[in-house]
Amino acid sequence: MNSDGKKIKKVWEWKLMGMKNEEIVSKLQAIGVKMYKQQLHKIFINPFYCGLVSHGMLNGKVVEGVHEKMITKETFMKVNEVITSSPKFGVPHKALDGNIPLKVFIKCSDCNQPFTGYIVKKKNLYYYKCRTNGCKCNKSAKEMHRLFSEELEKYEVKPDLTEAIKIELESTYHELNKGSVEKEVILKARIIELTKGIETLEEKHFIKEEMPKETYERFRVKYAKEFDKIRKEIETCGISISNLKEMINEAVILCRNLGQLWQDGGIALKEGLQNLLFPNGLVYDKKNGAFRTSEINFIIAQIARHTGDLAIIKKGLSSQFEPKSLSAEKEGFEPSVRFPVRMFSKHVLSATQASLRIFMQM
Repeated sequence: MNSDGKKIKKVWEWKLMGMKNEEIVSKLQAIGVKMYKQQLHKIFINPFYCGLVSHGMLNGKVVEGVHEKMITKETFMKVNEVITSSPKFGVPHKALDGNIPLKVFIKCSDCNQPFTGYIVKKKNLYYYKCRTNGCKCNKSAKEMHRLFSEELEKYEVKPDLTEAIKIELESTYHELNKGSVEKEVILKARIIELTKGIETLEEKHFIKEEMPKETYERFRVKYAKEFDKIRKEIETCGISISNLKEMINEAVILCRNLGQLWQDGGIALKEGLQNLLFPNGLVYDKKNGAFRTSEINFIIAQIARHTGDLAIIKKGLSSQFEPKSLSAEKEGFEPSVRFPVRMFSKHVLSATQASLRIFMQM
């Protein structure tokens, strides 16, 4: 792999960190690689980079290639999951407009179509409207932004609860990952045993010459297979966070003034916050003048449990941790929030990584 190839390889990691294609292109250009967004998208969806080949002469079949892989098949699938799960996937691209940051992000409750935005030039006023003809879901941008800012304020950290929330999040992390940690300890102990076994094997064959080559090779292959199997199991134990306190602190800082932060920020900051808090976007109910969502960022939901928001607690968001799932409902906002235990680490990382990028763009 040449120097440009090694640089391009980083785009997969950046995408999994939650970066937008625009950011990735900028980072590539900063390290000397010229790239357009369209080229980047083609790279992400091309199985060639994970070692597969598809050609017209193969009648549509995808086969293993003999070329050097840039990434694993697992990474390729994860990145394409990120792409297809985006609320904007399949929606025609339009230039970003800071006056209507909620377009596409918000959908109509009646027809589930993304909102678009437009300007009434005579009045110089912006509006959001549903894309479906005849739906008649129309809202001034000023009013929609006010409602959204108020929605964000429901998830803000109250100053007097900051330290308590940090402690609770750290405790929740350790509780959620308790089983994985115990499993990892057992697996690592087995790795040590295998390592000692391999050393004994090599000593008998190479030094003491007490073991014939055929026997040595048979045991070596056996040990190698078990070693590789255990290594893969360790990788499934979860994401290890060495600087957990710092990352939780970043997530809490982000939640201190969400409404005002969104109002004052540029288009990149606004969209970063929107997608961080509500990965699947929001649904606007024109009858009730309220929002609904199908998913809230796990960390934000956990913080909301401890902010003292009576509307949340009243609807069942207690401070008790539910080991299998997490459900939340409140007036005018009816999320069904379900997060597998193993996803806690991922959401700590996504929340804090996104927050750091957002603050850097302010």
